[in-house]
Amino acid sequence: MPLLLKHQAAEPLPAEAHITVAHGTAGIIRAHRGQFLRITDVAGGQPAGLVGFVADNLAEFLSPHHTRVFSNSYVLTLGMRMVTNLRRPMMVLGRDTTRRHDLLLPGSDRRSLDAAGLPEEQGCTEAMRAALAEAALQPPKLPDPINLFLDVTVALDGRLTVGAAPSRAGDTIICRVLIDTIFVVAGCASGVAPGERGGPLRVDVVNEL
Repeated sequence: MPLLLKHQAAEPLPAEAHITVAHGTAGIIRAHRGQFLRITDVAGGQPAGLVGFVADNLAEFLSPHHTRVFSNSYVLTLGMRMVTNLRRPMMVLGRDTTRRHDLLLPGSDRRSLDAAGLPEEQGCTEAMRAALAEAALQPPKLPDPINLFLDVTVALDGRLTVGAAPSRAGDTIICRVLIDTIFVVAGCASGVAPGERGGPLRVDVVNEL
């Protein structure tokens, strides 16, 4: 599809990058405009919390709230542009084998997981903050994530229903990056989705598909 065509740029793109994010942890990866961000649920059943900061301005970040308004939808679909808190498109969804993601829920933290009966689990919030601190990055706030591989529906009466994480082993989402971005990816329990198996996430920034 056109969203995933080879990038045409005056200068060559930076080197590709790859990280593996174990359950209960978060990892940081940088992506340049024109590259592709690919997130794969290696074993299946593992939600992924995704946060992004504009590389030269950490006060501008990927915002699920502004994305909902910008796209007039709370459902992440092919071709949808995910925007920052300044309403600038940060990336566009080009390929998705699961098509079940969440733009509504906040990231899990130890308090929410403890309330859900999972006191031994590390929250996405704490894992992301630890990864940012290790990388000596100090954004003014940690925004709510986009929750990939998390199935959330809204009933007619407004109630939220969360199903089991729908991703199977090898399921992947790919986005074209539109702004130089520092991404934080967490592989933690959501505390709301049954059947989370805790497999690793593979995160790739590539120049071609």
